[in-house]
Amino acid sequence: MTDHPDDLSFLSPPGQVADWRMMVLFDAVAGAGVFAELPGTADDLAAALGLDPHALRVALDALRAWGIVERDDGEGRYAIGPQAPSPGATAAIRQHARAVRRWSASVGDRLRGVADDRAAGTLEPEVFLDALAEAARSTAPQVVDLCLTRFPRARSVVDLGGCHGEHSLEFARRGLQVTMQDLPTMIEIAQRRGRLASAGVELFAGNFFEELPDGPFDLVFCAGITHTFDGDHNLALYRRLRPIVNARGGIAVVTFLRGRQPLADLFAVQMMVNGNGGDTHAEADYRAWLTAAGFRVDDQPVDLPGRGQSILFAT
Repeated sequence: MTDHPDDLSFLSPPGQVADWRMMVLFDAVAGAGVFAELPGTADDLAAALGLDPHALRVALDALRAWGIVERDDGEGRYAIGPQAPSPGATAAIRQHARAVRRWSASVGDRLRGVADDRAAGTLEPEVFLDALAEAARSTAPQVVDLCLTRFPRARSVVDLGGCHGEHSLEFARRGLQVTMQDLPTMIEIAQRRGRLASAGVELFAGNFFEELPDGPFDLVFCAGITHTFDGDHNLALYRRLRPIVNARGGIAVVTFLRGRQPLADLFAVQMMVNGNGGDTHAEADYRAWLTAAGFRVDDQPVDLPGRGQSILFAT
């Protein structure tokens, strides 16, 4: 048995990525509902869940190699093992498995100009959200610190495409009035889960290319958005955002900058296979779009250690 790497996401540094075999097996078993039914024999579990008992035994025995499950050799009962991941790590593993499948199925097609038009997060959106939340949870306090250092007078913020809500929650903890915007599907999940509403975060459902919260806001926070679109869409978005930023405020763009940190090049593959024109755009591109939209961009981006991302601030 081997221990898991600290970072189970698909954006681990090159050479440190977790075993793809474990990712694919774990996701399949988790998606079939097996872990929630443990302990049990392969036959009993298969009967309860409508699965093939032979295939289930093979998959569970394979997961024993990583200590994720263990088996009583006397009765043949499987149980959760000592190396089973936490709920947060589970989400990261399952999203990682989706990246493995999508990369293996789509990169060759993309090289030939064939796009996969399935948007990220449309399949099992709660797994997608949980994986993003796990990635953001450890960095959100630092990101918010940097934003409030740059804009110390900020009292209101809109978290654009806030998705998992970790940044919205962190801003709310600092006493800001927070509005989180996202597509209706994502907002419905946030409403059902209740964490954001109980923290005082206002939820706004809509497509930001069509409608935005009224504002004005001291800070427009954009994390995990603009690398999902091409340049024309980004320029159009920044132009739409300019009127909802008040005179003393600004915008923070958290993204992967092509050519600045190595992980940006890996993340570009994920954007490519998503098929909607996204990319890890260059710093010069962001400067051109923000300037054309009427913003004044700070002289230097701020790099976030460990995740390959940077923040561009503009007023």
